[in-house]
Amino acid sequence: MQMRIGTLSFSDRHLLTFLLIVFVGFCFEIPMSQSEVFRGEVVRIADGDTITVLVNDGQKIKVRFGGIDTPEMDQPFGTEARDQLSRLIRGKSVICDCVKRDRYKRWVCKVLFDDLDVNWLLVRDGLAWWYRDYQKDQTQADRIRYKEAEALAKHQRIGLWADDAPLPPWEWRRQRRAKRNAK
Repeated sequence: MQMRIGTLSFSDRHLLTFLLIVFVGFCFEIPMSQSEVFRGEVVRIADGDTITVLVNDGQKIKVRFGGIDTPEMDQPFGTEARDQLSRLIRGKSVICDCVKRDRYKRWVCKVLFDDLDVNWLLVRDGLAWWYRDYQKDQTQADRIRYKEAEALAKHQRIGLWADDAPLPPWEWRRQRRAKRNAK
């Protein structure tokens, strides 16, 4: 039997509308299905915002810290950020509350150690920028906390903020790419 939309009864139209709403709602939930929470031991610190976590099944998972960006290793304060992170969590059990995977297939996470937000600690200690370009991946409460921590570190000239004009890592990377492409 062939039905035309114009001949649907009132209840059939409501059913169709309901099904459409459910379908659209499901479509918006799919990106959230990439979220993940896991616990493991930090076995490697690559730099100030990238670690490797060994989980219970023996799998090693690369984790990129969400909401922040630390200086690159060849940039001022890059080594300090990595070393501070190592002192804080290397060999320790952490909880990774992840929102997505990045283009390198790393999980992007808020890393918690003893209920402390390690990402936020790096911002507070002046070893990371709050990465505003990705604030949509954070809760409103975290956006406020990270913004305040960065403002306080900057005001107190802690860590990288002791420099008169610290260059954010995304600008550092952009300048490096431009130099490479100019050759």
